[in-house]
Amino acid sequence: MKKQQDFLYFNTGNTLLDLVVGGAQNVYGYPAGKFINIVGDKSAGKTFLANEMIAFAYHNFDKKKFKWVYDDCEAGYSFDTVSMYGFEIIPKDENGKPLRNMSTTVEEAFVNISNFAESLKQDQFGVYVLDSLDGLTSDEQDEQAEDRIKAVNAGKNYDKGSYGMGKPKYLSREFFPQLCSKIQNKNILVVIISQVRENIQPFSFEKYTRSGGKAMDFYAHTVLWLATLKKINKKGKPVGVIIKAKTTKSKTSRPFRDCQFSIIFDYGIDNIGSNIDYLFDLRTDKGELITAAAKSIVWGRGRGNIEKQTLIKIKRFLKNTNYIPEGKKREVNAFEQLLNSVNKIDMENALSFIENTTELKKSYNMTFDRSGITMSRESLIEHIEINGLENELIEKVIEKWESIENDILSKRKKRYATQPRGNE
Repeated sequence: MKKQQDFLYFNTGNTLLDLVVGGAQNVYGYPAGKFINIVGDKSAGKTFLANEMIAFAYHNFDKKKFKWVYDDCEAGYSFDTVSMYGFEIIPKDENGKPLRNMSTTVEEAFVNISNFAESLKQDQFGVYVLDSLDGLTSDEQDEQAEDRIKAVNAGKNYDKGSYGMGKPKYLSREFFPQLCSKIQNKNILVVIISQVRENIQPFSFEKYTRSGGKAMDFYAHTVLWLATLKKINKKGKPVGVIIKAKTTKSKTSRPFRDCQFSIIFDYGIDNIGSNIDYLFDLRTDKGELITAAAKSIVWGRGRGNIEKQTLIKIKRFLKNTNYIPEGKKREVNAFEQLLNSVNKIDMENALSFIENTTELKKSYNMTFDRSGITMSRESLIEHIEINGLENELIEKVIEKWESIENDILSKRKKRYATQPRGNE
């Protein structure tokens, strides 16, 4: 969460998503005092995004000042957030039973959100998640449903027609307008999750609808649609998914942006992996990993051109035994001969050999600038985590993103002069 231009912003927990929904240079995440809509099918990571937003704020800022409510309308929340994030997003009582906040109607949800907003002190900030809008009825619908049951049980006809109009009418005429008024200028973000009836095809977001309709599109600050591109499998079993996110409504100067990110089911959003994929263009538009590119990534500490390490340079290094203890020369020479005789030896094998030979590793670090090291995607993830290079990776991602944004800026002459008029 960052302050930009005197506004409070809530981070998503993912660098690329922060850039997508921030919608302007140096703005990352969602602004306080607004409500957003996250839309997707049942496997598209909607609840994950809500969890990550809460977890990021909980761990990065004053825990005494951050408040949240997860309104589990559908009673379907089953995440083990203690193992993933270190705390319960939906607290439990002494018997381990979830203490759920569960609105049942749109009217009740509005009251609950209003009460939460009013409960925040001036120096506090909060997130209210409504999961999901589809799980709510309305007072009118409930009353008509009861009347229908009574009539049928009494053997009478019920001729008032469908009772499905109460909810959309209330949403468009009262809920959304009043919600905007209630949370405006407050340090609160309301996240409304919506379901779709069919699985989303990643390039056809506009063909699908959800509860709230055009009123939601009009009043929401951001509408973010999610689509599952592919599953991540390990040993033949799904362990995660690649998600595409796209804003179809964004009250920012950069609307309609999109990105890909990965979710690991027992971990959450893989921010490092997603950033690496974006920075080095490792995935196709369909989320497929480009295997060859993922095996030879050049990680550079600096912002200039990076000299790529090659097998030839590794061979030259191995021939220089000045830094190698006498007892290790035979081992080094044997591997150098292997490099010469076997064409299938690649950079990953060579670097792995060096990394696993202590004296050789020390010599390598003395001889080469480690910033230009070549490694696989998985090795780079481990390298970044072990060496605490997450912020450096984020800076590189933002730099690339802003470079692309700068390239697509209109370079045309401004239509209106910026100089003051003659009588000013």
